[in-house]
Amino acid sequence: MTDPGDVHAMARRIAAFGLPGHEDTSPFYLPDDRWPGLLATLTHQRTTGLAVAAAESGWLQLSTEQWQDLLTRHREAMGQVLGIERRLLVLADAFDRASVSFVVLKGPSLARTVYPDPSWRFFGDLDLLVHTGDWRRACSVLEDLGLNRALPEPRPGFDERFGKASVHRRRGDIDVDLHRTLVLGPFGLWIEPDRLFDHTVGFEVGGRLFNRFDDTLLMLHGCIHASLGWWPPLLTPIRDVAQVAWFGRVDWDRLRDHALRWRLSAVVQDALGRTEEILGIRMPEQAKSLGELKPRRRERQALLAYSTDRRGRGGTARATLQALPGIRAKAAYISALLFPTKTFLAARGRGGQTSYWRRWSVALHWISASKERSRRSGG
Repeated sequence: MTDPGDVHAMARRIAAFGLPGHEDTSPFYLPDDRWPGLLATLTHQRTTGLAVAAAESGWLQLSTEQWQDLLTRHREAMGQVLGIERRLLVLADAFDRASVSFVVLKGPSLARTVYPDPSWRFFGDLDLLVHTGDWRRACSVLEDLGLNRALPEPRPGFDERFGKASVHRRRGDIDVDLHRTLVLGPFGLWIEPDRLFDHTVGFEVGGRLFNRFDDTLLMLHGCIHASLGWWPPLLTPIRDVAQVAWFGRVDWDRLRDHALRWRLSAVVQDALGRTEEILGIRMPEQAKSLGELKPRRRERQALLAYSTDRRGRGGTARATLQALPGIRAKAAYISALLFPTKTFLAARGRGGQTSYWRRWSVALHWISASKERSRRSGG
């Protein structure tokens, strides 16, 4: 039984609502003094929709005041979601005129397909995947609509060669994350981005048909997001993994092939394990075969750069460098990081890196810390 004083444990129970294999299904009441903390956690974790569904089912017992508080937060969240979907319709017309094809990632592609009701799955921005060859043209389309890059690329050509996505925004509007691959760093380099477009299906928003990943790639991307995205992982991507696994039409053999081909075995295993642990559920029997995969040592080492304290100490950049093939690619990557354009430096100035020296000092600190850890471990 969950401790009624443990807000985070209660949030995890709510995030598991409606999933098979969740053993602790007895209804529970919430002490009034814990409600503000739980409501704040549900809002931060973007799970107010699951909480509303749980309360409507009678599983989550709320007072009248608590119910009204929850509805208010959820209406605000759904207002943002509707605004994002309206923006998607506008962007689709603009991309059509520029002959740029795209795939809708996460957000609406999950909410409107594998969840029983779209209101269960909140999303706060819009993620679109385009072909690497269409990257520049797609950026121009967004800029013509007044959605400018929040941060320029370090050096010309960096995005197509090493990058994952760029965030485009304007004041008072939603963020659009324009992707050319699914994750930054070594795993993004190992994926073949243009092959992702071979595994798409249609879904509808506002009477218009859009492309999304088929359920097998939805599962793979869900694992990537849950394992390599936020750290510690947020509940929404963790729930996505469970939702697609149980209710999507996943081809588990093809998922295994993708994981092997793109060196994502360690990522998939990590995501499945975390989902079971955090939500307190079991995954479908078909998923057990993925636990038999034997990730390469390089995969396991790369995963640590995302899921440990190495992430905040340049771990992802160092892992990317190790994954790049050839001296020229490595040299180009290092040069872009150490000698970015002044425009990039100015944009990063909000984070304190306003000069080359400050940027170099961070790299030197990473190297020094790495050597010290190696010395202490006897490496």
